[in-house]
Amino acid sequence: MLQRIKDNRKAVVTPVIESINDKTLEFNSMDGDVMIGGFNWDGDFTWIKVPEYEKRRRKSSHSPTRSPTMAGGLFAINRKYFWEIGSYDPGMTYWGGENLEISFRVIEE
Repeated sequence: MLQRIKDNRKAVVTPVIESINDKTLEFNSMDGDVMIGGFNWDGDFTWIKVPEYEKRRRKSSHSPTRSPTMAGGLFAINRKYFWEIGSYDPGMTYWGGENLEISFRVIEE
């Protein structure tokens, strides 16, 4: 993750987020079926499958996958760039809004 930021100071990098079932404690692996962040018209963050055009764009399974949104509290970013884009909105009081809010501040170059 840090190498991508070193290569491009405006890169915002998120890991693959795997989970443990809260009822069975079973580990749920993505097994190569990575999901990316999305949102609906109600403004709710959601996970979506990687579109075919994005799969074709990537050079390998280790290449970065572009995502329209991301988990708002689980990412790596250059500290100076984070402040340049406005950091988190101090008036944000609704849990989960940071997923979209910080994603929309990121500028792809």
